[in-house]
Order: sequence, then C-alpha cells, then structure tokens
Amino acid sequence: MKKFLAVVALVAAISLLFGLRITHPQAGLSSAMGSAQSSLAIYKSVGQAAVGDKVLVPVKGMGTELGVVKSARGGTVDVDTVGAFVRVKQSDVVGKLVAIIPFFGIPFGWVGL
Repeated sequence: MKKFLAVVALVAAISLLFGLRITHPQAGLSSAMGSAQSSLAIYKSVGQAAVGDKVLVPVKGMGTELGVVKSARGGTVDVDTVGAFVRVKQSDVVGKLVAIIPFFGIPFGWVGL
C-alpha cells in the first residue's frame, strides 16, 4: 500500500511540475463515456486559445464548463458549450483540455465539488 501511495504522489508531483491540473467541470461537452459532470478533466494552462481547442471556461452561475473554441479574435474567445455559446476574454480561459477521466467526477458531485 505504501508503494502505491508513493507512486500516486510521484505521478501527481510530476504532473504539477509540467503544469497539468485537474478539475471537475459542471457542464459542457460530453463523451461516449458520459457527461462532463460525471468526469474529471485534466488540463494545462494555455496562453492563447485557438480555434478548435477544447477548453475550460468559467460561466456565470454555472461554474467551469467544457467547450470548443469557435472563434478567437480581439482578445476574446467564443466557446460552444453544449448548453450555451459563451464569449469570454482570452485571460479568462482556464486551460486547454488534455484528457478526460470518466466516472471519477460522480463522487465529487456527491460532496458538492
């Protein structure tokens, strides 16, 4: 058990070193493995979002949502989440999606995260 925890801690430390972060999106794109809310998203901070990038953006009253950039110009980004079409500043983009971990978001929803 100690070896397993050491490996998990090492992987987490290396991930943080390379700028990877994990979040629990509240809504947005879904996959064949389920909705965004039932998943955890691994993302990396991005300086500028480009058209076609899958990004995490804050949405008023909804929390962080997962969407696809449809246009990026003039310091703003238009993001298509499943429920809405959102325009945010480039600086407000949380990060670019690296991977989705399905089903692990369900326990986070139980505790309100």
